[in-house]
Amino acid sequence: MLVGHLGVSVLAHRYLKADLVPVVVAGVIPDVVDKALCQGLGLLPSGRMWGHALLGLAVSTIVVRLLWGRQTAWSWAVGYLGHLVADIGGQVPWLYPFVQYEFTPSLGLWETLLRKLQNPVEIALELALLGWAALAMHSPQRIERISTDTASVSPAKAVEN
Repeated sequence: MLVGHLGVSVLAHRYLKADLVPVVVAGVIPDVVDKALCQGLGLLPSGRMWGHALLGLAVSTIVVRLLWGRQTAWSWAVGYLGHLVADIGGQVPWLYPFVQYEFTPSLGLWETLLRKLQNPVEIALELALLGWAALAMHSPQRIERISTDTASVSPAKAVEN
């Protein structure tokens, strides 16, 4: 669900130093592509196909690299891969179209949302990810602060303390 993917993307921004905008956009783009083509336009049998394949990750990362450079492409790849890993609980067609997958027909958009909202464990997990991301974004970076504090103490003072 969208909330969990946003949480994973923000955590990648915080802990992996990925740029915020590309990591968040890439963190939701597989669903935007596949759900729109499946549930919106009825062109795909499943809401997990092209956007959820490693080929989609590779092609989109190359395009981002050509248009916006290495750091943005790295951030994009981190967000995209984070989405795919977060979807592991369901069927992820990693090697599509090179390997054929049996897809169960996807429900419509509203049916999918209703099912998700009726699953308290999934809702709790998604909210926990989002909460962790919010806390991570608002908490000071302890490691950086500790290393800065230690670097400012002279060796003589460190021995005295």
